[in-house]
Amino acid sequence: NSENAVLSQVYVAMIVHLLLAYLKFRSKIGWSLQEMIQLLQLNVFKRTDLEAFFKPPGKISKIDASYPLLAMAS
Repeated sequence: NSENAVLSQVYVAMIVHLLLAYLKFRSKIGWSLQEMIQLLQLNVFKRTDLEAFFKPPGKISKIDASYPLLAMAS
C-alpha cells in the first residue's frame, strides 16, 4: 500500500510490456500483446526460452510437439 510498492509494481508492469513488445517484434507473429500474455499465463511454470516459444514454425505439414504453441492446440 506504500508509494514505493505501487511504483515498483508499475515499473515491473512497464518492463514486462516492453519485453513482450520486443519479443513480438523479433518473432514477427501476428498476435496482439494480450494474446501473448494469455498464452504465457497458461504456461507460466513451463521452463522454455521465450524467443523459441514465440518463434513461428515456418512450413510444417502437421502439428507436432517440436513447436510449443501448436502442440498445445492438439
